[in-house]
Amino acid sequence: MEKAYSEVEAEKNFEKNRLWFGRFKTTRSFQKLTKPEKVAAKYVTQAFVGLAYRYELREPRRYTAKLVREVLLELFPKRIAATNVFFTSVIPVMRRYFIFLGVQHKISNAKTLVRAIDEVNTQQLLDAHQNHQNWDAHKTEAMSILMGAEEHVAPKKITILEDDYNMGVPIRFCFDLGVYHKPKNIILLTEGLRKKFEQILYEKHN
Repeated sequence: MEKAYSEVEAEKNFEKNRLWFGRFKTTRSFQKLTKPEKVAAKYVTQAFVGLAYRYELREPRRYTAKLVREVLLELFPKRIAATNVFFTSVIPVMRRYFIFLGVQHKISNAKTLVRAIDEVNTQQLLDAHQNHQNWDAHKTEAMSILMGAEEHVAPKKITILEDDYNMGVPIRFCFDLGVYHKPKNIILLTEGLRKKFEQILYEKHN
């Protein structure tokens, strides 16, 4: 009998990750991350754990090399709305995090998972993220908000997108040199790009 998705189990995974990440933050390995990577790190690990469980029903002890590649190259680009800086942080953060989890005996195949990460380069991940044809409807909508195509969006709508689909990764904030910036610091789309996003949204919802 196949396991079914459980909100209770999903929350247990998130809670474990919060505890593990709290310890990871105290390590020298974490300190070696760049400032933007440190800022994004919590959300990167949270998104990885959330995506792996929601779409593949995999908890950390059951991660495989195949799963790592799928989460990085398919699920992150398809479902997580965030800035380029966030996406360039994913691989260096998860590489150090898996090594940490191996040392802490939270996973038993850290070397295998790290090798899988090393087979993916940041540009691959970034290219997949930047290709809007890879986005699902929720990411398309969230990216249009992040990039300024939708103005005066109700906070409740943003919260739903963040919590239900974006694995808690903030939509309305930009990761930049360790500081969160509000949308006024994001260049609004030109009229041409705005129409392009409107067309993408229309196609995704029809």
